[in-house]
Amino acid sequence: MKNIEKQIFDYLSKHLTPKRFKHSYNVAILAVELASKNNIDILKAQTAGLLHDCAKYMTDKELVNFLKGCNKSFKYFKEIVKFSPHLLHSFAGEIIAKKEFKIKDKNILNAIKNHTQGRENMSILEKIIFVADSVSNDRKWSHVRRLQNLAKQDLDKAFFEVLTKKIEYVIDRGIWLLPQTVDTWNWYVSNNKKAN
Repeated sequence: MKNIEKQIFDYLSKHLTPKRFKHSYNVAILAVELASKNNIDILKAQTAGLLHDCAKYMTDKELVNFLKGCNKSFKYFKEIVKFSPHLLHSFAGEIIAKKEFKIKDKNILNAIKNHTQGRENMSILEKIIFVADSVSNDRKWSHVRRLQNLAKQDLDKAFFEVLTKKIEYVIDRGIWLLPQTVDTWNWYVSNNKKAN
């Protein structure tokens, strides 16, 4: 694992801005803590946390071309390209994790791929990365510290609140809301997974 850790750090330091690198590091730290509290493999959490934004260095056009070049298409791809192409970084990140670091673990790959939009019936590791990305120590928005503490006590409640706040953020700004995020919300509500 030490060898892959060095490869990941080298890749991130070469491709990401110092600010984005620091964010990825902070997400990994919180992910390890949350994994430990939820009996999840901490090395998997660390790897997913470090790599979740590994494609953030690409421009919108580069992301689109990268995914087309990999023959990668998925539900809502055309809509994301049209309305919010920066969201493609999570899908590109999954491919980079596979190609650059030979990661085959589906749980790690899904955590990277779904950290921005979520999905139906997420694994614990996916929820950890989803939450850690929003409330890592470098984040400055209101409620971050409270949600960090909540995540350490009850991951599901923190996950649902982070999901809610992401949706509110987009709606408040009157910008396009990714349908997969709506699908995620609807699945958790309709399956009585909403934390009360």
